[in-house]
Amino acid sequence: MTEENNNEVTDAQVYELGYHILPTVVADDLEGEVAKVRNAIEARGGSFITEGTPEMTTLAFPMFINNGGKKTKYETAYFGWIKFEMEPAKAVALEREDIKTNIQVLRYILIKTTREETRAQLQTEQNTILREVKTTGTIERKVVEEEGGEVSEEQVEEAIEELVGEEKKEEAAV
Repeated sequence: MTEENNNEVTDAQVYELGYHILPTVVADDLEGEVAKVRNAIEARGGSFITEGTPEMTTLAFPMFINNGGKKTKYETAYFGWIKFEMEPAKAVALEREDIKTNIQVLRYILIKTTREETRAQLQTEQNTILREVKTTGTIERKVVEEEGGEVSEEQVEEAIEELVGEEKKEEAAV
């Protein structure tokens, strides 16, 4: 490797681009819109690491976009993401000149990240949080027909004692 190539490798940063494509894009044309984003990354010298195929999703809140003086409301969009490696200066140019100016992109976020697969790390963290929970038995629903009228405090206390006594018997049996 030449010294010039070594500088390119050390200057590169890993980025993740999350994007929403307008829901007005026909499903057949969706791959073409994603290809525009990929081509822009390649044209600026980026190298792909991984990506998530865009899928229709409901937005957390409606987005309003001005189209020729008319506000258009969007509540759904195609969400996809691409993880790639690129020099920081080229990533800034990619954002300003390619992503921000693409009229089919509703919104996007470009963040610095690491090469590791974040999804696998989240699963590992969840697995350490999960723990086994032991059950003491099943809860049965007890149906008691009421005859109406007022219930005295003594009757309420007796009913509670009866329920608590049944629960203690079940615990002792386990």
